[in-house]
Amino acid sequence: MLVDILLGLIIFGYAAFTLFRFVKRSKLGKCQACSMKKSCSSPCADLKTDPSKLT
Repeated sequence: MLVDILLGLIIFGYAAFTLFRFVKRSKLGKCQACSMKKSCSSPCADLKTDPSKLT
């Protein structure tokens, strides 16, 4: 019984942590949440600062 409760707490705790992390990253935006943002050469980083670069 105690093992079942602990296992349930671990599963729901990890699910809550994952959901919290997803929401936190989604608020940052596409490029800021990317794991490769430091080495990325995509134009989306420039579009945030200068929208005239769309064309």
